Order: sequence, then structure tokens, then C-alpha cells
Amino acid sequence: MEQRVVMCEVCRNNCRMEVEIEDGEAIDVTGNGCMKGYIFAQNAIKNSGQGNE
Repeated sequence: MEQRVVMCEVCRNNCRMEVEIEDGEAIDVTGNGCMKGYIFAQNAIKNSGQGNE
């Protein structure tokens, strides 16, 4: 399992989130202040191809 840091850009909070990645997908997100951040982190991992290396 891999862990990455994602900085949310959705709102003014700019949450620093830690994302656990397995098989190229975000399986857990911590540090988000709202569900928008959770979704942002999942999409950031999926769209960047991180975890498929």
C-alpha cells in the first residue's frame, strides 16, 4: 500500500490530505474537512495515474 499527500484546491480551507492507494485507487482519505475534499483526493489519484507505477 502506498501513501500520498494531496493538497485540496476546492475551497478556502486548502486541506492537506493523506491518501492510501492500493491497485491505483484511493482506498482511504484522511485530513479532509468536507466531502468535497474527499472526492477531490480520489479524483486526483485516479486522474494522475498515481499508484499505477
